[in-house]
Amino acid sequence: MSALIAGIPSWFIPVLILLVSIIALTIILERGWFLLRQIQSIEPSDEKKLLEWVKQKDYTSAIAFCRAQNHPAYARVLAVLEAKEQGLDFRNLAEEEGLKQLSILEKYIPTLGTISTIAPLLGLLGTVTGMIKSFRAFEQSASRSSALMGGIDEALITTALGLIVAIPSLIMYNYYVRRINTLTEEGNILVNMVMEILEE
Repeated sequence: MSALIAGIPSWFIPVLILLVSIIALTIILERGWFLLRQIQSIEPSDEKKLLEWVKQKDYTSAIAFCRAQNHPAYARVLAVLEAKEQGLDFRNLAEEEGLKQLSILEKYIPTLGTISTIAPLLGLLGTVTGMIKSFRAFEQSASRSSALMGGIDEALITTALGLIVAIPSLIMYNYYVRRINTLTEEGNILVNMVMEILEE
């Protein structure tokens, strides 16, 4: 087994970590653009205007307004208002639309969380393979110090690479999860207020 592990090329694990880092960076940039630039928090003035339309039963204006917004809360309100106009059970539709919007918000986020976990493990794997190579070379080489240092160098580099990928991935994963929770909670509050008005 140790011979098999020692046979892993020195470049293999760093390349794996590099590929994982490219995926992580792509997700961080894409989700950052979507969650922070495309979706803004609900403005109190917009919320007040929408609720006023609903109170006045001006569903046409409310629906048109919701369709023009990017926030997932408005997509849920839109589903509620359209269901109300069609005489459907809008509470069930609000829940279904909420799950749909949540899946859109969480797109790729689990992958980023996985990367933050496996990147240091890949680094640890590189540490193990590097140390195994060091001790095997130490046993077999006349120039033992250089052989030992080569394996230790490989071990430390892969460990560092794994942590360099894992730390920002974990930070951004947690940040995006908090952002998604905030957007979802904003949506829950707005949708519940709309449904309470519709049920009066």
